[in-house]
Amino acid sequence: NCEIDQVLTPARCSQVMATPGRSDLYSQVELSISCSNLKDLDTFSKSDPVVFLFEKKGQQWIKIGRTEVIDDNLNPKFATTFVVEYRFEEIQNLKFSCYDADNKKHIDDVSKQEMIGEMECTLAEIVTAGQRYERKLRYKGEPRGNISIIAEEIEDTKFEVTLQLSGSKLDKKDFFGKSDPYFEISKAQEGGSFTLVYRSQPIMKTLNPKWPSFRISAQKLCSGDWERTLRFSVWDWDSDGSHDFIGEGTASLRDITPERGGQVSHIELINQDLKKKKRKYTNSGTLAFTSVRTAPVYSFMDYVKGGCQISLIVAIDFTASNGNPNTPSSLHYRNPYHDNEYITAIKSVASVLAPYDSDQQFPVFGFGAKFRHNGEVSHCFPLTFNPQRPEVSGVQGILDVYHYALSNIDLFGPTNFSSFLETTIKYALCGVSQKDQQYFILLVITDGEITDMDRTVDRIVQASSLPLSIVIVGVGEADFTKMETLDADDNPLIDRHGKRMESDIVQFVPLRKFHSRSGANFSLARETLAEIPNQFLGFMKKQHIKPNPPPLRKQETSFGISQGDSLL
Repeated sequence: NCEIDQVLTPARCSQVMATPGRSDLYSQVELSISCSNLKDLDTFSKSDPVVFLFEKKGQQWIKIGRTEVIDDNLNPKFATTFVVEYRFEEIQNLKFSCYDADNKKHIDDVSKQEMIGEMECTLAEIVTAGQRYERKLRYKGEPRGNISIIAEEIEDTKFEVTLQLSGSKLDKKDFFGKSDPYFEISKAQEGGSFTLVYRSQPIMKTLNPKWPSFRISAQKLCSGDWERTLRFSVWDWDSDGSHDFIGEGTASLRDITPERGGQVSHIELINQDLKKKKRKYTNSGTLAFTSVRTAPVYSFMDYVKGGCQISLIVAIDFTASNGNPNTPSSLHYRNPYHDNEYITAIKSVASVLAPYDSDQQFPVFGFGAKFRHNGEVSHCFPLTFNPQRPEVSGVQGILDVYHYALSNIDLFGPTNFSSFLETTIKYALCGVSQKDQQYFILLVITDGEITDMDRTVDRIVQASSLPLSIVIVGVGEADFTKMETLDADDNPLIDRHGKRMESDIVQFVPLRKFHSRSGANFSLARETLAEIPNQFLGFMKKQHIKPNPPPLRKQETSFGISQGDSLL
């Protein structure tokens, strides 16, 4: 594996710990993480460390996010940061857990990684520590290395920087070939220290590399400070993790940005050790700023305030594996004392999304059912049983047609996704423009393993270029391995024609992770919807669509299920 880590786009550069309904009085703090002298848990190589952040809510530790994995390194400096809200009036208990990444395919499952060590503290302790907060990482009491955390308050810096760098005449570091150069960018902190903010991928076997362009937020790059010193370091990548230093130089963002009057087009890379040894030393190559552009960053809220419609579509599993709805063991059983898992999922997710849709009209479909009146099996039918009007009014309308459908169909099968995905794609092909902005979210609630996997992958790859996110909630205790495959965080889906998905639009969450039976479970909603803002913003950016000015408030109208020809 020649990769040092993942290329860090803005969506992956930071993990955000947010609080619903937060006040603007709260400060946001960016936490940068590094470790040193970690215990080596690998026999034939060094550990591959990754750090997870947890916050204590009640008696439970809730996972906030993780850093990237750095291969073969016992002294990692992570480029991924955590953005958290500092709330003076609360004790915010945090836990930083460092693991050796043994299973990178399921990197977000900590049970599949090997613990190196962890540390608990409060956010207040980090904030009040001064320039750097340092503690031991321990496992069952044994010290296994150190963790260092730098906290910096985030200013209002809503712009991002697109950079492309290239090297020229770099020093040759490999004995039998040319260097494999990559670069790092670090920003200066008070006291003269530097914090890593970006690490590129290596370009193999060249002394004149041209790295791909990348985007990074101004907050992450320089804390929004145009004059802050940035250090650009170039290294020769080695497979064993013992990367060789080539050279470094410094400049500020203003220095390298022509649109801000910057006149620094390149910098010399200096290796101080070589400079001391060689009398005729000039440099170890040069680093050119091939392209530097800045652009405003728009938030999800900017689009919503500008009138963008977030439209919910629901698909519900009526296959026989759910069990007879008239028996208490069935996942569709209507218990008078608590909600079944389908109702929990509907209430949790739909209740959060409903306010963003002005007309409150939600298409609701079922799949895997047999109609009682004619024995026909359908893998996509409107629960209104009116093909001309599959929409219902509000969250209660979704619940009403769900119960209505159960009284008019028999559970059957198999569990095919492709049909309702094709219907959803027709909605998403409506044509989004700068003037008419709309984005769709498909909520799929299912208990079983997909039986038309190839066709499903084809449809998701097709949908990955559309204004659409897909949220799959798994109910019951089935094997959801194929669902996790669709949630392509680390391995993008490829259809049967070899086409790769343009963006990750699927989020899968098994309901069994949440044990609440007290109605709508908003922890479920938070996890299932967490990726949607970034998916939404990624689509709008690709389409070059900006937020519209906030419209004048209009009188809203609600519509019920229309009367008309019925399938029944």
